[in-house]
Amino acid sequence: MQVLLLLSCVNAWPQELMVVQGLSGDLVFDGVPDEEAWQKIAALPLIMHMPVFGNVPSELTVVKIAYDNNYLYVSGIINYKNPDDMRAFSKKRDYNSPKCDWLGLVIDTFNDRQNAVMFWTNPNGLRSEGTLQNDVVDSNTDMSFSWNTFWDVKSSIVENGWSTEIRIPFSSLRFQVKENKTIMGITVASYRPVKAEMASFPAISPDIANAIWKPSMTRMMEFTGIKPEKPLYVTPYVTGGIGQINELDDSQTGYIMKSKFKFDAGFDAKYSITNNLTADLTVNTDFAQVEADEQKINLTRYSLYFPEKRVFFQEKADVFDFSFLGGNNLFYSRRIGLYDGYPVRIYGGVRVTGRIDKWDVGILDMQTAAFKENPSENFGVFRTKRSVFNPNSYVGGMVTSRLGMNGNYNAAYGLDGQFRVTGDEFMTVKWAQTFEQDSVNKIFDLAPSRFLFEWQRRKIKGFAYDLLYTWSGKSFNPGVGFEVKDNYQGVRTILQYGWLPERETFLRYHAISLTAYDLWNTLTGLHETTSGILKWQFEAKKGFSGNLSSTWFLEDLVDTLILGNEQASVAPGRYSFGYLSASYGSSGAHALSYELSAEGGSFYDGWRLSFSALPKLSIGAGFDLGLTYYFDYVNLSSGTMSFTNHILGIRGLLTMTTKTSLSAYIQYNTAIDKVVTNIRFRYNPREGNDLYIVYDEGLNSDLARENPRLPYSAGRTVLLKYTYTFMF
Repeated sequence: MQVLLLLSCVNAWPQELMVVQGLSGDLVFDGVPDEEAWQKIAALPLIMHMPVFGNVPSELTVVKIAYDNNYLYVSGIINYKNPDDMRAFSKKRDYNSPKCDWLGLVIDTFNDRQNAVMFWTNPNGLRSEGTLQNDVVDSNTDMSFSWNTFWDVKSSIVENGWSTEIRIPFSSLRFQVKENKTIMGITVASYRPVKAEMASFPAISPDIANAIWKPSMTRMMEFTGIKPEKPLYVTPYVTGGIGQINELDDSQTGYIMKSKFKFDAGFDAKYSITNNLTADLTVNTDFAQVEADEQKINLTRYSLYFPEKRVFFQEKADVFDFSFLGGNNLFYSRRIGLYDGYPVRIYGGVRVTGRIDKWDVGILDMQTAAFKENPSENFGVFRTKRSVFNPNSYVGGMVTSRLGMNGNYNAAYGLDGQFRVTGDEFMTVKWAQTFEQDSVNKIFDLAPSRFLFEWQRRKIKGFAYDLLYTWSGKSFNPGVGFEVKDNYQGVRTILQYGWLPERETFLRYHAISLTAYDLWNTLTGLHETTSGILKWQFEAKKGFSGNLSSTWFLEDLVDTLILGNEQASVAPGRYSFGYLSASYGSSGAHALSYELSAEGGSFYDGWRLSFSALPKLSIGAGFDLGLTYYFDYVNLSSGTMSFTNHILGIRGLLTMTTKTSLSAYIQYNTAIDKVVTNIRFRYNPREGNDLYIVYDEGLNSDLARENPRLPYSAGRTVLLKYTYTFMF
């Protein structure tokens, strides 16, 4: 009762409502905001967000926001005393590196203080947009640059800096109209990498992590008379190409290359049912253009998590999020259309997202084909959330189903709530339960259930903490979800103290933290893992950052633990070990930037050394070259069992214009003795119109590891995909 009273008294971040000025004249959309209509619009007073909050920006930036019946406009004039300080790297769609100058905005279209979309551009006029969810508690999971929509931008580089004009159709945004007025939360921000300087409107203190991205920090702005159209977008596609694979000959003594021509077609459609509700239909869904997953080596007792890269599932992914932290989620879209790493045909499906009255809703239904021993399946998801008490609190629920055409089924439901109790204090509660064939399904049975309770003080300056208890029952099995580990319960505590130095110092921010967690098995009640991590991290005003940490583990293994690519094993027993870690990231303002990390110390009954290097070179506005190198050396059982792994990746990007790009990602993994190659050409003359040419091949590096001797090529594919969007 006391908590509810506190919640009812908490307000959102208090602020005055700003009325956005409408345009009173014509614009020439050319990236130079010099028309009389722009002159009549008042500039927004930008305030430095970092490196020193509250200061006047070191350089003059003039940013304005306006609208007419069809578009939301943002203009920017970014001046430099020394033009050589301007950074104009890349022209690629959805590029998001901190290497270059940026100007953009975050729009909380429903003003729910939890979810938003964002639009960014640089001096080359590239388009990069994305989505924000959960008020960006975790930037790794709550930010995505994969969402695309229809909008335009033009930029112009001039003698003393650059200027830009952003034009976003209201038909690309979902919002509510009440009494002819619409309120959205908006943040406008400018970034200069040479000084690692971010300025924003409204003024946003960096006391809280990810503050500049948070929908709850946006300024509420009022628009009058905007009534978006509700167009129907239909996007058919065709693909054609050839696939080649080496198969054993009849005598089982050699390999024969077999070729298969491929042709396919399908379409996607999008329609705004209301201003607040959008329906997406997909038929014979295709993901030929998707980049390959990054190679990983597993040196833990947990399952590896791979992020979703398929655009259809990335779009509106925030609506379907039901996270139990650490990759655990009641809905994991990679369960649909993938089986043991192989693509499975998706016959089609429908997705409806938006708002009904005060409820955010998401509905998804997909049908897949049979593949190998896996039957044809139907996947269903329903998600809803609604704000309560204050704009930073919500309650919600989710229902998922996975129905096999052979009679197998798996269903789950979840209930969750996040509550801003007072100030920076947040409480999160989540409960879920699963049901499937051949099991005893009882409501409120702990065996097939999942529970999480978390209490946080969300800030990066001063004292903060994160207290968590989690439970995963012995029979909990989310058929459309992801669990990094089964059958466990545990507690986790994070204590942190951070500083934002106001005096003259090279540090912008630094913090010391202590993380401790304890896990035990819910089936046997036995202890599994205890860990403690002491860490110091820092960010410098010139843009470089790093951390130092010391980690200790106490592990109890009941079963043999397999490491790497089945390269070593750890026998059951109790193990105590610890290691030191360090990482450093250079400033992104220079043509050459890099990230380095190292880790070394005891590891189960032996020791381990790991190292990674991620240098990146940007040449002019059109060429990026990146290297990823991961090294792991593990020595166990007093030297009787050891292995060394290398993963080398080369990523190249050539952007001739903002409409064309050529990218290559080549990975060599010694654990599987294979080189994986993915090369993609994209021509994107306008949103919804794409031509892709994709080349994929796996090359064997150790041909003698099997008998008969392996061929060089493990298989290759060359595909062409063309899409064109019709608007009705």
